[in-house]
Amino acid sequence: MSRSKRSLRVEALDALIRGRIAAVAKARDWELLEEIARLAEADAPVEMAASDPAMYATLRAAITRFHLGGWSAMTAERVREVAREHAAQSRADSRISMGH
Repeated sequence: MSRSKRSLRVEALDALIRGRIAAVAKARDWELLEEIARLAEADAPVEMAASDPAMYATLRAAITRFHLGGWSAMTAERVREVAREHAAQSRADSRISMGH
């Protein structure tokens, strides 16, 4: 599924705020998972506190829940590594099932 950068960011914000990280991970939506990790790593932009204080507070709370939920090790780089490993394993499994 190809998403625009904006739609990916909006979807990642929604998943982060609603606490749907596990569902995204289970679905193996690597692109979305990487964006969620990127958002959490970057933290809520301080400028947002002045321009949209409610969204800033919501995002800060969601990022705190992300870390307290044990997701801190899920960095954007780690998601890319896992996605590559998963793709390689899937290719290997496919070759085995085809008798190669």
